[in-house]
Amino acid sequence: MRLTIYASRKQKEQTKKEDGMKGTFKVIGIVALIVCVGLMFTSPGLSKVKRLRIATAGIGGTWYPLGGGVAKVITKYINGVEATAYPSGASVENIRAVSKKRADLALVMPDAAYYAYKGTGMFKGKKVANIRGVCSTYPIDVEVIVAADSPIKKFEDIKGHSIACGAPGSGIELMTRRLLKVHNMSYDDVKENFLSVSESMQAFKDGTVDVIITSIGTPSSAIMDLVTKRKIRFLDISDAALEKINKILPVYFRHIIPGGTYKGIDKDCKTIAWMGFFITYAEMDDKLVYSILDAIFSHKPELNEIHAKFKLITLKTATNGISIPLHPGAEKFFKDKGIIK
Repeated sequence: MRLTIYASRKQKEQTKKEDGMKGTFKVIGIVALIVCVGLMFTSPGLSKVKRLRIATAGIGGTWYPLGGGVAKVITKYINGVEATAYPSGASVENIRAVSKKRADLALVMPDAAYYAYKGTGMFKGKKVANIRGVCSTYPIDVEVIVAADSPIKKFEDIKGHSIACGAPGSGIELMTRRLLKVHNMSYDDVKENFLSVSESMQAFKDGTVDVIITSIGTPSSAIMDLVTKRKIRFLDISDAALEKINKILPVYFRHIIPGGTYKGIDKDCKTIAWMGFFITYAEMDDKLVYSILDAIFSHKPELNEIHAKFKLITLKTATNGISIPLHPGAEKFFKDKGIIK
C-alpha cells in the first residue's frame, strides 16, 4: 500500500514537471513569435533593401565624386534603395562590371561603350550586348600635359618621349592610341607607361614621364594638385586631328580649357572633348532606372553643392553623346520630359 502511494506521488510530481516545461516552451514560443512579428512591422525594409554599386574611375578624377553624389541622392530619395560609388579602372573595366552585374551603374567613355556594344575595336569578338545608356554627364576634356619648360611644343613632338597613357585597356588608353594614330604614330614611337590618373600625376611629379595624356573633367583636383608641384602647359589638338579622329568614331567635339583655370596657365587650350555617360545592364528594372533619373534631375541644386560639374549636367543635354541604345526606363523618362520623341 505504501509503495502504491509513493508511486502515485512520484507520478504527480513528474506530471507537474512536464506541465511546467510545456508552459515554459509555450512562453518561449509566444515571445519568439512576438519578436518576429515586431521585426516585420518595425523593419519592413530590412530584407528588402536593394543595394546598387556605381563604378566610377580613379579617385583623382571627377567621376568618383560624381558617382558619389548620384549615390547620395539615390539612397536619400528612393525608398528601399542604398547606393554606393567605388573607384575603378574606368570605362573598359566598368563595362565589364556592368555586363556581369558586378556593378549596377557605371560611368563610361562613348567610344569604349560603342566598341563593346558592337563587338569591334578592343572588344572584337567580345561583344557586350546587354549594356544600355542611362544619361549623359558633361563635356570631358582631353588633356595633353607637358612641363612648362619642355621642348615639346606640339603633339607631334612627343615622339621618342616617355608618356603616361592611361591604365591598361582603359578608355583613356584607347583614346591615346587613337590620338597617336591620327598623328601618324603608335606605341612604337614613344615610351608608353600604362598608368591610372593618380599614378600618371605622381610619375610626372617625380619626373619619370615627360607627357601625360589623360581625359578628366575641368577643373580637375588632380591637375590642381599637380600645378602646386610643377609648372605645366597643355598642348593644343588641331582641327585636322579632330577631323581624323571623328572619322574613326564621331563622338568628339571642339572644346576650350580657359586660361586661368589652373594656376600658372594663362593661355586658352584648344582641345577636344566628349560626353561621358552612365550605363546599366538591359535587365535593370525599368521603374528603378526611371526613379534614378527622377532623383538626379529633381535634386540638381543638392547635387550642384557636391561638385561643380553637376551644374553642367542638364536635362536638355542628358541624351547627348550616348553611343549605345537607351535603357527603356531612361527612354520613358526622357519622353515624359519632352527631351526625345
